Amino acid sequence: MALVYDKKDCFIVEGKLALPYSYFAGRVGSTFITTLRDKKKIMGVKCPVCNKVYLPPRQTCERDLTDIRDNWVEVQPAGEVVNFTVVRYDDKYLPRKAPFVMALIKLDGADTPIVHILDGVSPEEVVIGMKVEAVFSSSPTNTILDIAHFAPKKPEKVYVSQRKTGAKEKEGAQPISDEEKLKQERRKGMSKKVIITAALSGAATMKNQNQAVPYTPQEFAEESYKCYKAGAAMIHVHAREDNGMPTHDHKRIKDTHDAIKEKCPELIVNLSSAVGMGKTPEQRISQILYVKPEMASLNTNTMNFSIVDRKTGKVFIDFIFENTFTMLQDFGKAMEENNIKPEVEVYDLGGLDNWFLIAKQGFFTKPYNFNFVWGVAGGMEFRPDMFMVLKNALPEGANFTTCGVGTEQFPSINLSCMVGGHMRVGLEDNIRIPTGELAKGSYEQVEWAVKIAQILGREPATPDEAREIMGLKKQ
Repeated sequence: MALVYDKKDCFIVEGKLALPYSYFAGRVGSTFITTLRDKKKIMGVKCPVCNKVYLPPRQTCERDLTDIRDNWVEVQPAGEVVNFTVVRYDDKYLPRKAPFVMALIKLDGADTPIVHILDGVSPEEVVIGMKVEAVFSSSPTNTILDIAHFAPKKPEKVYVSQRKTGAKEKEGAQPISDEEKLKQERRKGMSKKVIITAALSGAATMKNQNQAVPYTPQEFAEESYKCYKAGAAMIHVHAREDNGMPTHDHKRIKDTHDAIKEKCPELIVNLSSAVGMGKTPEQRISQILYVKPEMASLNTNTMNFSIVDRKTGKVFIDFIFENTFTMLQDFGKAMEENNIKPEVEVYDLGGLDNWFLIAKQGFFTKPYNFNFVWGVAGGMEFRPDMFMVLKNALPEGANFTTCGVGTEQFPSINLSCMVGGHMRVGLEDNIRIPTGELAKGSYEQVEWAVKIAQILGREPATPDEAREIMGLKKQ
C-alpha cells in the first residue's frame, strides 16, 4: 500500500540542490584517459595469446579470456574510417552542433575501432576507407574529448629510395625500405584488386553432372586458359585419372600441373592437399612436395564431409575428413619449408582457432591467406553474420577469400568482394551459373565473378598482382 501525504503537511523550500559526484573510469579506463591527457598518447591493450590489440582498452580478451589489463601498447594517432553516421539533430548533451559526423575509426596498430567525432570535412565528403588523424584538445578535459576530434589526414611527403643521377638528397629525408614498399603495394592491392580463383573439378564433381569437368591434363590446361582469359588469377586443382577418379599419383598430378603452366605460364596453380576420400596423410602431402606448386590448400579440422540430400536429409555418402593437429602442423611446416604458400581452409570457427593454436609455433609466414568454405555437409551453411565473425577474427593484415557449395557460391563471393576479400568459383563447388543453367565451364562462373567485382567497384587482379598480395614466390 502506498502512503500519500498532503502538501500542506510538508515544509517546502524552493531552490536548487547541488549533488556533486565523481566518476571513476576503472583501473584500465583511468590509465587510458590519464595517458591521453598527460602524454597525448593513445594506448591500447594487447593479448599475448592471440596478439589482438583492443582500443578502447579492456581487461579481458574476448577471444581467449586472457587477462590483458597490464599489457599496454601504443597505437598510432592515425587510421581509417570503417563506418560512420551523420547526426542531424541538436541536443544540449551532444558534443557538436548538427549536422556532424560520428565515425568508427580503426587506428593503425589497433584491431578494434573507436567511435569519435570526425571534423574538418563535410558529411557528404566522408567515405569508408578515408584516412584520418587525431586532433588533440588544447586544454585537458579528463575524458575521451582530450582527442578533440579526428580530421582528414594530410598527405605525407614520400621519398623514394632511388633517385636520378645527380639529384640532390632532400635534407632529413629517409628512403623507404624495400620491405615497406612491398607492404604498401600489398595494402593497395588488398583495397582495390580482387583475386578470382577457379576450382576446376574437386574430388567429387563428375562429367555426368557437367560435361565441362576436366579429367585429363589437356582438359585441365584448356579450361585453365579459358579461366585466365575470363579474369582468373589462380587455379585450384584436384587431379583426376582418365576415368574421372581423384588421384594421388605423383606423375599424373605433375603432368596436370605442368600442362596448365605450359598452356598458361602466368597462372598461379594451387594444388589440393585433400586429394580425395581414403588417402593417407603421407599420400596427401607427398604429392604437394613432389610438384612444389606456388600454393596448396591446408585444412584445419577433422569433420564430417558427406553427400546428403539437401531436401530430405537422406545420407548418400558418409565420410570423416581427417585433419589432426599433427597434420596441420606437419603439412604447414612442409609447405613453408618448400616455399609453398598455404591457403588455410576454414570450414567453421573451430578450424580457425585450430590454426591460431598451431601458429603459435611461429613457422607460418606473413601474409597469411585464408579461404572460408560454406555449404559442405558437415561444415557451415553460409550466413552473412558468421562470415563477418570469421573475417573479424583473422590476424591483422591477413588475406581472405571464400567459396560456397551449390547455391551458396554466388552469395558468399558477393559478400567477400563487398567487404574487401577475394572470390573462388568453379565446378568443384557449383555446376551452375546464377540463372540456374549448367555452366559451360568454370570460366563462365569466372565471368560472373568479374561482373560482381565491377559492380562493386573492384578490378580483377592479374596473376602477378595476386602473387604480390598473397606473398607468393613464383616457382
